[in-house]
Amino acid sequence: MNGDVGSFTLAHLPIVKAYAQRMGFVEIIDRALPGGMHANPGIVVLGLVMNVLCGRSPLYRVEEFFRTRDVALLLGEDMTAGMLNDDTIGRVLDHIYEYGTWEIFSSVCIQAFLNFGVDCSVVHQDTTSVSVWGEYKPAPGDPVLVTYGFSKDKRPDLKQFILSLLCVEGNLPCHAGILDGNAADKKTHGKVLAALPGIMARHKVGEQEFIYVADSALATGGNLSAMESIHFITRLPGNFGACGELIGKSVASCSWQDVGRLSHRKVKGKEICASYRLQEETVTLYDRTYRAVVVHSDAHDRRRQKRIDKAVKKDAAALKAEVTVLSRKEFFCLPDAQAAVATVKDGAFHRISFSFENRPAYGRGRPCKNGNRRVQGIRHRVLATVSENQAAVEKLREEAGCFVLLTNVPVEEKTGLEILKTYKEQEGIERNFGFLKDPLVANDVFLKKPHRIEAMGLVLVLSLLLWRLMERTMRSKAKTENIRLQGWNKRETTSPTSFMMASKFSPVFVGVDGDRRFLFAPLDTVQIAYLSALEVHPAVFTKMGSSKASIRSGYQ
Repeated sequence: MNGDVGSFTLAHLPIVKAYAQRMGFVEIIDRALPGGMHANPGIVVLGLVMNVLCGRSPLYRVEEFFRTRDVALLLGEDMTAGMLNDDTIGRVLDHIYEYGTWEIFSSVCIQAFLNFGVDCSVVHQDTTSVSVWGEYKPAPGDPVLVTYGFSKDKRPDLKQFILSLLCVEGNLPCHAGILDGNAADKKTHGKVLAALPGIMARHKVGEQEFIYVADSALATGGNLSAMESIHFITRLPGNFGACGELIGKSVASCSWQDVGRLSHRKVKGKEICASYRLQEETVTLYDRTYRAVVVHSDAHDRRRQKRIDKAVKKDAAALKAEVTVLSRKEFFCLPDAQAAVATVKDGAFHRISFSFENRPAYGRGRPCKNGNRRVQGIRHRVLATVSENQAAVEKLREEAGCFVLLTNVPVEEKTGLEILKTYKEQEGIERNFGFLKDPLVANDVFLKKPHRIEAMGLVLVLSLLLWRLMERTMRSKAKTENIRLQGWNKRETTSPTSFMMASKFSPVFVGVDGDRRFLFAPLDTVQIAYLSALEVHPAVFTKMGSSKASIRSGYQ
């Protein structure tokens, strides 16, 4: 050993390199983009992916990020941190846009899905808004209009663009797009539907062989008409009259199929996952008949429950104010009092019960010396009691826990329960948006041009795909081999996440002595277990060029 020994942090980045090689996206990008730079464009993109998956430094600090990493091991012997400077990154982003951002991503997906055996029979779609700081004046030739629109980030003061994402197996991205900041979801679905058969055909999925799952914005006359040859599952919007009718009919009939919980998770010993009940109906929309799966969840929407509580209180207050005015009146005869009561109606959520009180009406003047007073007549007053109509309130609360799934998938292909399970996988794409929306990346100085926003979108979605493929591999291994990995707080889990994995490798450092590399501390049993679940050999941390050969190769 000579006297000049370098020390670098590795963390989980060698595993990222191994999966990037298995996906093959470096080679695909190198074939697509022109060379002539100090670093191949595919290697630059891999460096950006590593940066994204290790904290997401702003682009102007990527070079600084790699100065503390073993660049030769991670990116190649000919690479240095200085090659990942802002000029190089900017040129690569420009070349990505000029070639076709999503054409590149499509090619990567096709190869990656083939290598990993991904099921593309169900495709999920959703959109989110990404807020940005800056003026972003429109210019001719801009691929996207960065402007004000409905902000899902609840930042109407900021301009934004819309990110549209298609995922398979719940959370593996297979296509993406950047849209104008004021693009409407309903119109976005129309554009997606026009391109969808071509997109899925690239993954060798025919028009009749996949199911399109999307949110309630899909349910418009134009979109439903465009899906005559496409199987779909969506949520029927609550502002459709048919939605309320279906829910009311199901609650009244009480012919639920109890399907229980679709997943299990406990917090402090208490089960927090919802339990479901189903009823199958049919509904006619725009002169077409569809299956309608009415679903009841016992995990009521808190906002709905608050609205119900407010409506019940408002109903009680209105009735009490009305009967208070009535109770202050005096009637000369009982029939008049009864007639006044007949005009008062029960509330939506309360009933009123009445009784009558007779009171003597005394003449004027002082009482007699014996204390008796002359009774001039009898007056009648109304006594009212307002009580909650528990049946009506419970019915409303039960209806609030219901939603309707609309589909044209035949019963022979999927039962109501399978329709619900397929729709619930939509949560995977929603979780992906939290990964993709990072203000440090989206608002960097190098992304003031809209076309670079789109190109950086490729890097982010590539990072997401790699991240989810690692998670998919670990969970599949845990399920098939019945193994448990250490999760948060040292608790064992059969559903490990990539974030869990990354946290276990954060203390990994490598020493470099000439051409020899060594770990300062051997990998522990937890790290070895994760590598086994990832099907990656420990040699990726110390051997140059070992990733491609060692993934899925065992430990011999």
